[in-house]
Amino acid sequence: MTEAPSPLCINTSLKDSFSCLWHYKWNHLFISYVAFFPFTLFGLLGLFDPFFMPRSSLELVPEGYNLSFFLYILATYFWALPCIILWHRLYLLGPEHLLRRKIWPILTRSFVMMTKLLILVGICAFLAVILVGLLSFIIGFMGLNDSLSDFLELSDSEFTRYMVIISITGALTYLVFLRFSLAICARTIGKRIGLINSWKLTEKNTFRMLCSFMGSFMPITILAILILFGYQKIFGIDLFYSGEILSTLSYIHIFVLAPVLTLPLSAICSQCASFYRHCGGEDYTKT
Repeated sequence: MTEAPSPLCINTSLKDSFSCLWHYKWNHLFISYVAFFPFTLFGLLGLFDPFFMPRSSLELVPEGYNLSFFLYILATYFWALPCIILWHRLYLLGPEHLLRRKIWPILTRSFVMMTKLLILVGICAFLAVILVGLLSFIIGFMGLNDSLSDFLELSDSEFTRYMVIISITGALTYLVFLRFSLAICARTIGKRIGLINSWKLTEKNTFRMLCSFMGSFMPITILAILILFGYQKIFGIDLFYSGEILSTLSYIHIFVLAPVLTLPLSAICSQCASFYRHCGGEDYTKT
């Protein structure tokens, strides 16, 4: 039995997270380009064109749409898993353990992580259903479900209540992820911490973890958005809201912006690595 970890210090956790982001900035650059390489390659080959082709809801899907959609999912959501593992390994073990000759462990851990994430999605979905049910009850109790116009014509006070409930739903579902984050971190470095054990190790630090996460994620996200808007304004382009098929030059711009686009995700991995160290994950040496 390991001793219960001391309460998480928010300032120490934030310093640890930002320190890792700054110290390993060049390694982050490498991982971000690895993360966007399949997307850029498939895009330059024109394989995403059927998926991004603008059309009305009454039009049939273009030829090759299913393959294009599959490649898009493969190059983004699926490929993100091994990249997330690389970020965790970087912030937990350092750059000397970032890559190994054998790629198979990274792939198997990606599948394990996918399983754990699906469990978390199921739990969060269940929690969201309960909270949305509560929201529906409140809307019905307030007489807002008689017609769509009644729902849209909310007063300032009622709209505020609606937004508060939505915010609470998002916060609670993410808290579940934070409580289980130690289990995910452990798998990225070849160790095992069960979801229940992760929940127990973080039970006294829930609010501190949320505050620390917001203190790192929000500034990084705002910085990334400002850089993206500044980049688009300088070059006079609209990469993300044009409603048109991305051109060859657009894919090149997106690839150049990969370190900025992935910065919030990297910050999450850095913060989770900090939680792993400060909440007793390193002392739980089950392999």
